[in-house]
Amino acid sequence: MPSEAVQYQRRNQVGFLLIDYPPVNVLGASVRAGLARTLAAALADASVRAIVIACAGKTFSAGADIGEFDGPMAEPTLQAVFASIEASSKPIVAALHGMALGGGVELALACHYRVATADAKLGLPEITLGLIPGAGGTQRLPRVIGAAAALDMIVSGAPVDAAAASKLRLVDAVVDGDLLLGAQRFCEQLIEQGAKPRPTGSRPVEVSGFDAPGIAAIVSKHSRALKGRTTQQLALEAVTAATQSDFDAGLGIERRIADRSIASMESKALRHLFFAERQVAKVPGVAMDSSKALIARVAIIGAGTMGSGIATACADAGMAVTLIDSHADGIERGLGLIASNYESSVARGRLTHEEAARRRGRIVDSLELGAAAEADVVIEAVFEDLALKQSILSKIASLTPASTLLASNTSTLSIAELSRPCRDPQRVVGLHFFSPAHVMKLLEIVRSPSTDPAALGRALALAKQLKKIGVVAGDAFGFIGNKMMLDGYWREAEQLMLEGATPEQVDSAMESFGFAMGPARVNDLGGTDVGTKTRIELFKRETRPDPYFVIADALTAMNRLGQKTLAGFYRYRSGERQALPDDEVIELIAKFAADRGIARRSIETSEIVERCLLQLINVGAQVLEAGIAMRAADIDVVWVHGYGFPRHLGGPMFHADSLGLKHVLDRIEYYGARMKSRDDYWRPAPLLETLAQQGRSFASWDSERAA
Repeated sequence: MPSEAVQYQRRNQVGFLLIDYPPVNVLGASVRAGLARTLAAALADASVRAIVIACAGKTFSAGADIGEFDGPMAEPTLQAVFASIEASSKPIVAALHGMALGGGVELALACHYRVATADAKLGLPEITLGLIPGAGGTQRLPRVIGAAAALDMIVSGAPVDAAAASKLRLVDAVVDGDLLLGAQRFCEQLIEQGAKPRPTGSRPVEVSGFDAPGIAAIVSKHSRALKGRTTQQLALEAVTAATQSDFDAGLGIERRIADRSIASMESKALRHLFFAERQVAKVPGVAMDSSKALIARVAIIGAGTMGSGIATACADAGMAVTLIDSHADGIERGLGLIASNYESSVARGRLTHEEAARRRGRIVDSLELGAAAEADVVIEAVFEDLALKQSILSKIASLTPASTLLASNTSTLSIAELSRPCRDPQRVVGLHFFSPAHVMKLLEIVRSPSTDPAALGRALALAKQLKKIGVVAGDAFGFIGNKMMLDGYWREAEQLMLEGATPEQVDSAMESFGFAMGPARVNDLGGTDVGTKTRIELFKRETRPDPYFVIADALTAMNRLGQKTLAGFYRYRSGERQALPDDEVIELIAKFAADRGIARRSIETSEIVERCLLQLINVGAQVLEAGIAMRAADIDVVWVHGYGFPRHLGGPMFHADSLGLKHVLDRIEYYGARMKSRDDYWRPAPLLETLAQQGRSFASWDSERAA
């Protein structure tokens, strides 16, 4: 890192303020101070008639330092620095390349002119953290591109490329070749033309399209992505202020709204996840294997839905893939699924036909296990049968060198058991991909007591190469996510059905809370038989008290497997996915309740939500205390990315902290007293009891263990 975060240079009549603060030129205290210092130098330099602000490295600036948001910003503040830039007596040009995000765009807006390379992207992603642009962005952007376009850009959070930015008049010129040279020439043209500074705050706001129908259309366009969120309303307030107030008053309004957004639980939850997603790959004693060359060759055994999805993900990451299945019809089906994956990507405009063809060309097939011998990583992806998986892993271990990473794609089975027949179990890990494997970002990486740290590091590197979030889990039934789902969330959902709630009521309650899909609908989507097979394997090693998924397992026995058989918890019409209530299921549930002496009653939505969440949190505390998850934050990442927990609530453990662990414990004890026949099920996790009694949180537990 250079000794000065911002350096001053002069080229003829142009002064350059060069930000060099790796890795992404965050506008922290040293950069702000450097900008103030070098700006003063450029203004005092009589030979300088125009100024360029540019950045070193691969990107312009990723914006403000998020770590400063929970306290007062050190002087000089972004607002003060940007005001000085805007008030400059000499024209200032922002020279943009790579990514200009958040405060980086606000810095550019404070400048009088903007030039960019063709590959530059500009965006205001604050809304993804529950924030609004708070350093003048909501006031300056409407003055540059109009209020409607500004609201759309702020609410979407998505970047625009240089071509789009040029059409919006967000950049004044797109530079070919050397950016600094292009910026210098742009300044020299300004000097030659006698151009003066162009303060953004002095410009009028274009309001066409910023009326009730226009605003409603913008908000509606992004409503799915912002389900359950409130920040878009704050953004609308701030942009509206730009249309109704003078610039200085608008900045004051923006500041107050920005402070509200920073203090909101929504923003705290989203910022928690932002840091948690970057923390999960940090595993004590394990170095992510980045020293070796990137993984080039992968073999996948099993050409079913998961195997074909994993093959697609690996091909997307540029790897050469060998898809292996013992049956020719299995290969044919798998290749068909892969073709369908790419056809869908083309249809949605995510890939061109040519790129899809290139990626499909990276996949070859084989009927022989020996085809895996040269792979860097071998992933077994057959169905959840312990003996079959053991047999395959044992054979692969004998065919491959010790440097090859061996992995089992399993959602519940013990990696220690799976690797026991292998000659070198230390190179075996679990890789729990989530379906569809080429779409879902989460990858649970499971280590057994035998797994070597180097193998774990290699698995983490694989996750990174696949552009997935790899979360390390301990070797226990269901790992992190499925244990919490099966022993907590879904189990309680079935109990509520036995007590009188319908599948539709349970789903509606959890979807109103913010889950993408309720538990019964998820069961029908994945297939009730999948969970039944999992429980068959579980019961070979462990027991669970009755009732434990009696409804789902009965539906499987009746061949009501969900959408694929047009009947599960719901019924379906051929070719449609709409879940239709089915009286036959209600009667079945009532019979199971009567057989167990369970009195049925009307259950409020609030109780459904509370009980499902309490069980999810309680089992999460058990998972944490048992070391299956290293951090409460890891659990949050798993549940947000793998199970549809609403992102703006931060994950189940963060949500528990926001409720207060004493409150969570009191409610668990309340239900435990009310349901004495299920007292084992409602017994609070010891860790939860301890933290609640000490007035602590899961976050504090994470912090203390990291210290």
